[in-house]
Amino acid sequence: MDFVSHDDDTIAEMLKVIGVDKIEDLFDDIPKDILINGLNLPEGLSEPDVLMKLKKLGKKNAVYSNSFLGAGCYFHYIPTLVDFVVSRSEFYTSYTPYQAEASQGYLQAIFEYQSVISRLTKMDVANASMYDGSTALAEAAIMASAITRKNQIILIEGIHPEYIEVVKTYCWGQDIKHKIISLEKLDDELNQEIAAVLFQNPSFFGDIEDTSKIVNLIRKKNPNCLIVQVMTDPTCLGILKPPGETDIDIFVAEGQSFGINPSFGGPGLGIFTAKEKFLRKIPGRLVGKTKEINGTLNGFLLTLQAREQHIRREKASSNICTNQALCSLSALIYLVSLGKTGLREIATQNVQKSQFVKNKLKKIPGYEILNTKPTYNEFMVKCPNVSTLIRECKKQDLLPPLQLSKYYPHMKNVVLICVTESNTKESIEKLFNALELANNNTEGTA
Repeated sequence: MDFVSHDDDTIAEMLKVIGVDKIEDLFDDIPKDILINGLNLPEGLSEPDVLMKLKKLGKKNAVYSNSFLGAGCYFHYIPTLVDFVVSRSEFYTSYTPYQAEASQGYLQAIFEYQSVISRLTKMDVANASMYDGSTALAEAAIMASAITRKNQIILIEGIHPEYIEVVKTYCWGQDIKHKIISLEKLDDELNQEIAAVLFQNPSFFGDIEDTSKIVNLIRKKNPNCLIVQVMTDPTCLGILKPPGETDIDIFVAEGQSFGINPSFGGPGLGIFTAKEKFLRKIPGRLVGKTKEINGTLNGFLLTLQAREQHIRREKASSNICTNQALCSLSALIYLVSLGKTGLREIATQNVQKSQFVKNKLKKIPGYEILNTKPTYNEFMVKCPNVSTLIRECKKQDLLPPLQLSKYYPHMKNVVLICVTESNTKESIEKLFNALELANNNTEGTA
């Protein structure tokens, strides 16, 4: 069937019903300084010319031999099996599985993903996934507010700064007030009007916090307050105590570390889990297992979609109607491939290699490790000269660590170094060579 666009009379009638004079009025909420007034596009090209142009553009990309950059997106070993499975056409061409009888394969894959995540985290229920870790955390804040019927949340310092911005944006739309405080001030700031406390562990700075201590403090001060934990690299669950064993109400994470390449910073995978009593308040969707009415065969279906706009519309607490199916499949194959021992080995190597770098770095004059608690993967280092260090890392063909002044202007000459199992002995030696050279070169400032 050919596409027939709306004519002027139809458009005018729709605008009248909506209550606006012209189409541009629909975009009044967008700041005028970011609106695009036309696109300056070049003329069309033939297919060979387009391919040639793309190849030239691709050569501008810098592909480093190894990385010491983390901060929410990590380089980890990915079993070859992951790419092999997710590249099958029945998976990468599938869309949302509304028609259960035609989508049994993908529905089962999502069901198995939910089961694996639930077992890994020791949480009662996991949904089919969210967009990424930041939106999962924001949805958790809204869910907590809906459950407690309160509109104030507390965010503990140490949450990824980009996650905080997403939470603030979501909360603004829901009229939920927020406060960002240090962990030391939690006891003073917590009161009966708080819907939830959100914290990251391990923190953005790599610190491993005592989750049980935080939970006990909150439960003692406000038993009705929900506790939300977030992780940016859940490979640490190979060795750290899972959230379900520490009485966490809602646990969310960024699942990119589970078999998804960092690429250019995405896509991500929003892991979302909760206690069973909050099952019907969970955003997104859940896949369930059932049996035939007149038979014994098992089947899979979308069993819970309590908040989707096509069901509850404006009454919905969330408008999330989809899931990262292909990314969740990557996570499933990754976790199944590694098993318990494999994930534990990866987490152990992360700790051992990062600790090795920390111990050796302490011996280099001019550098200071700022973390006072145990860390996972990442740790903060005060440097003689950040700009020079970053330049020297690139010369050594290394993706440099994060310059923390990007998010925290007062943290001048401080970097966040990330070390994972993917860092080779050679790359670590190159890093120390860059550290030594940067220490000897006093040019430039950060």
